[in-house]
Amino acid sequence: MADEITENGLQVDSYDTILTNLQTGLNSIYAPDGNLINFGPETPDGQATNIFAQAGSDMRELAQEVYNSFDPDKCSGRVQDSRYALNYIFRNGGTYTIQNIDITCNQTVNLNGLDANYNDTNAAAYTVSDNAGNLWYLIDSVTLQPGTHSLAFRSQNMGLVQPVIGTITTQVTTVLGVTEVNNSVAPTTLGTEQETDSQFRVRRSRSTAVRGQNNIDSLEGKLLDLDGISDAKTHVNRSGVTDETGTPPWTVWVIVEGGANADIASLIYENSCGLPTRGNVAVSVPTVSGQVFITNFDRAKPVPLYIRFDFQATEDLETIDFSGIKNSIVETLTYNLNETAETSKVTQVAADAIITNGGGGYALNVEISIDGSNWKDYIPSASLQNKFVVDATRITITEIEAAS
Repeated sequence: MADEITENGLQVDSYDTILTNLQTGLNSIYAPDGNLINFGPETPDGQATNIFAQAGSDMRELAQEVYNSFDPDKCSGRVQDSRYALNYIFRNGGTYTIQNIDITCNQTVNLNGLDANYNDTNAAAYTVSDNAGNLWYLIDSVTLQPGTHSLAFRSQNMGLVQPVIGTITTQVTTVLGVTEVNNSVAPTTLGTEQETDSQFRVRRSRSTAVRGQNNIDSLEGKLLDLDGISDAKTHVNRSGVTDETGTPPWTVWVIVEGGANADIASLIYENSCGLPTRGNVAVSVPTVSGQVFITNFDRAKPVPLYIRFDFQATEDLETIDFSGIKNSIVETLTYNLNETAETSKVTQVAADAIITNGGGGYALNVEISIDGSNWKDYIPSASLQNKFVVDATRITITEIEAAS
């Protein structure tokens, strides 16, 4: 195949094709009598043609990478930054880990959150701590009645902060009436140092909806462009009756993970076309006319996902790092809002986790559950607000003997 640009893009010869063509051409020039040149790897001719073939392959790979860099779905690194800037979309810096924490109180209490200061590293808010000394700030201010309430907190520091379930138990900010704090579920989102190429690519793909003609349809893309937001989902009920999501007639429902209240509320106000909004978080937005528009939205609701599978060794292994496999699964297996959980994705992640931790086996009979009792292959999200979360304590791996 000759190097050419087709409807499928730039097509180039492989290393093997280049080497074969090179050696065939030399034989046609210097061995017309049929006494072929010895291109064995130990011969000067063999080594020379391999060097030339490798150089030709490297140049073609570079040309293909430059060609692909013009495609926003294939570019990466600095080129990706410059290409996406044309759409006015920029790579996010570090993000915070978002963790739901159970707050138990025996009387009505008011807890101050970060609210509009979500991205302020020095902001004051109700604070708790885990047993490693990591601080966690309440995201939204709230008034709580007696009972146990699951509230969203963010880590003090950006980057990967991965608490163990049951270790966030200390109140740094002492509030009369709060009797217990505890993290009973895994984080809904793990923080990152900087948005990766693949994450940036997915966000750009979703953010191009900003250019949509309908304000509600473009709201999700605009939310994803806000600093600190890791996920968002928008829904509008355009009918005259409450729909299957529980959204009242002619009402906008927005679910957001991360971000400052004031920024989120302003975007909803600008794009909701005056329709009522739904959600437990209420923010007052002053309008140009001097009125105050009350904007409501919801935060993500984490749903713990249980995982179990059998590990079958393909070779004799003295030890198997099941703990490492579980941790790798937790770091890799993530879900978006309202994403369905199914075992094909879990199986692939488990296979990669096994390879990462030494290999020597594979995952069989993968099953998932939301209660640890009823195991399935497929679990749809019950609500737009739900987000499946994974932690090591809810992953069970059983070693089985290899088939004889």
